[in-house]
Parts: sequence; C-alpha cells; structure tokens
Amino acid sequence: MRHIETIHIRKGAPTSIILPKNRVNYLFTREEDVNFTFSPHYSRPLARGNYFLLYDQNSELRVSLTAEDCTLLYISVPTEFIHDILLDDNQHMVELDFKGFGVKEYSEHPISPDADLILEELMKEENPTSLSRLYRRAKVMELMSYCYDVPEENRYENCPFLKDQENVERIKNARNILVENMTDPPSLPELSKMIGMNEYNLKVGFKNVYGLPAYKYLQQYRLNYSKQLLRNQQLQVSEIADEVGYSSASHFIDAFKKSFGLTPKKFQTGSD
Repeated sequence: MRHIETIHIRKGAPTSIILPKNRVNYLFTREEDVNFTFSPHYSRPLARGNYFLLYDQNSELRVSLTAEDCTLLYISVPTEFIHDILLDDNQHMVELDFKGFGVKEYSEHPISPDADLILEELMKEENPTSLSRLYRRAKVMELMSYCYDVPEENRYENCPFLKDQENVERIKNARNILVENMTDPPSLPELSKMIGMNEYNLKVGFKNVYGLPAYKYLQQYRLNYSKQLLRNQQLQVSEIADEVGYSSASHFIDAFKKSFGLTPKKFQTGSD
C-alpha cells in the first residue's frame, strides 16, 4: 500500500510528521530548503531540488520540519514496491543487507529533470478523485523508476540497503538458479549446497534480498513470466503452464486467477 501526501510548511510554524518503520519514505522539495529535526541533538537540512530517502527497519521516525513557506511531496512505500519496479530478469536490485536487522538509511539525492516533471503533476491536486488517484499511483511508479534510473554498474551503490556484497551475490546466484530451472527447481538443501551457504542463511537472506521466501518468489516469477507468454496469441494455456513449470493446466489457471483476479485465457484475450 502506497501513501502519497503533500505537506505544507509555513514560516514560524514547525510541521511534525511520523514516518512508519520498515517502509521506504521519500520527501521531495522543489522550491525551498527544509530543515529536518530528528531529535534535540540531530537535524539535517534538505536542499531545494533534492529529496530525502529515509528508512528505519525497526523504529518509526518522528520528524519536525521547518522552512519558509514550502510544499513537500511525501511518498511512503513498502520495500516490495521497489522490487516491483526494479527487479526484472536483467536487473537485480536488493532490498536489505544480508543480515537485514537494524538497517537505517538517511540519504539525500538530487531530483532529476524527468522526476521534477512528474513531481509537478503529482503536487497539482491535493484531494484527488478515485480516477486521479489511480493516475497518481501510476505516476508514483514512474517517479520511482526515475529515482533509480542509474547505470547498471552503479545500481548497487544507489541501493540504500546493500551492505554485504559477498552474501548478496550468493543470494543473487540462488535466484538465478531457481528461475533458470523453473520447470524443475532444486530443493532448498540442493540450492544451499550449490551456492555455498547453509539453509538457514539462504532462507533468511533470500527473503531479505527479494522480499519473499525463495519458492514463493519463484512462484510469482513463473506467473509474471506467464503473462509475457500469454501475450503471444499462438501459445495455448496448457503450453504456457508446462513452460513455466506447472504440473497441470488446472493448477496454473488456479494460481494465475488467485494472483491476478482473472483466468489466463481472459488475460490473453483482454476480456473482462
């Protein structure tokens, strides 16, 4: 569930906000500098034209904002939402460091010109109708993609949760083994031996890196991949079920409908 809000700050009137724990919080300022006070002993300025990425896995953040007259855009998303944008067959962004405990991130980043255009649209309307809320959610996804639009070689430097490169590489390898063998994936003990990591660390690490247990991730990957195949009208549903590793077409249909709310055939034909 995504949260989008405009925050108005008036001169001489501090504004207090509470940022929820274990969510990725973004605060964008386009026009004015804003001072963030996290405690009586710690504050940080946010320069205009920049945004803060604030994340605390274990504790909510209570922040007091002060500025000249200013409007911020605040977006709060679960870490899984970042995965939906940044994880595909060729790009592997990680969610948390391998250990996944006590992770914090307080970082400042510039707003790109493309992102600024999206921000301008998002900040136009404070009380959106149901239709415009759908539009805003789509724009938030577009905005996040611009925030992480960096060269492949720099992607991990821009991921706020990456701490242990060696362990993450092993988890990435486990993920690749699973999707490359989706029709006959190895068992957890087999997979742990293949990547040189014990089963417990594999289970904990995979969930921290990809947001889901390994075999739930594989199931979701199969279903997402099946949607690509379904767009090819020449393939039958039974053929696709076999290609993505389901033992029967009926099992595939049930799983697809449970995940996406319609049958594979209806998705393929575009009917409601």
